[in-house]
Order: sequence, then C-alpha cells, then structure tokens
Amino acid sequence: MLKVFFIVLNLMLTVNQPPDLEEHYSNETWDVMLSDVKMRYRFSVEYNSFVHVPRFGDNIEAMEGEEIVLRGFYLPSDVTGESFVLSYVPMQMCFFCAGAGIESVVELHSLITHQIRFRRLSTDDFIEVRGKLKLNRNDLDHLIYILEDAELRQVIK
Repeated sequence: MLKVFFIVLNLMLTVNQPPDLEEHYSNETWDVMLSDVKMRYRFSVEYNSFVHVPRFGDNIEAMEGEEIVLRGFYLPSDVTGESFVLSYVPMQMCFFCAGAGIESVVELHSLITHQIRFRRLSTDDFIEVRGKLKLNRNDLDHLIYILEDAELRQVIK
C-alpha cells in the first residue's frame, strides 16, 4: 500500500510540474526585445493625451522581418477570439497589471490555420510561437512588437 502511495504521489508531482522557465528567461531574442527599445512621450491629437512612442535600437532593427521563435505566456486580447498576445511574464505581472513595460508583450497575427489552436489555449498557458517580427513605430492601435504569420509550435507543460 505504501508503494502505491509513493507511485501516485510521484505521478502527481510529475504531471503538475510548472514549465522549466530557465530557457525562457535566458532567451537572446527576448533580451534584445526588452532592452533595445526606448520609449518617449508624444502628444497625440487623436487621443488628446501623451502616448508612448518607441525608438528602436540597431539590434532590434536588424531583426525586423526575420523569422523568430519566442516562448511566453498566452493572453487572449479580445472577446472575439481573433486577437492574441504573447507576454514575457504571466498575466498578473504583465505591462498593464504591474510594472513590466510595453516591450514585454508581442501581438500575434496568426495564420488562419492556427487561429483555432490559439483559441483553445487558456490564459497564462506557456507556449512557443514562430513568426516574422514586425516593429510598429506609429500605429497606436497595436502593440510595438507584432509577430506576423504566427504559428503555435507547442504548448509547454
């Protein structure tokens, strides 16, 4: 009976293990995205307020249009299930909830074939995506980083 208890305990601990975040938090692509952008303020007549405008550095500029792979935490961003965000940190720590900056999130424009896969995810699922990096310099209706043709590569448990 004791042997069965330890087998069940071991299975429970193995199944409920959080993802290994060591690779995520030592990712070179995220490092560049987080550190090679400076935000400045500009007055927007359209919004009648000051807004953040990114100034991208040379390293991140060189990555524009390149295919990149990122791991992060999934966030649905609208009720229609057509807009998704990848965050460097979990939702409770993301840029609009805590102290992280706008550079810590990436807007995902997914391939039609992957939209259903993204819709099946839950908030804060740890995932890996691939797509082409687009830098958004002016459009205030979108995030500063956009991943075009985003594909869901895997859900990491």
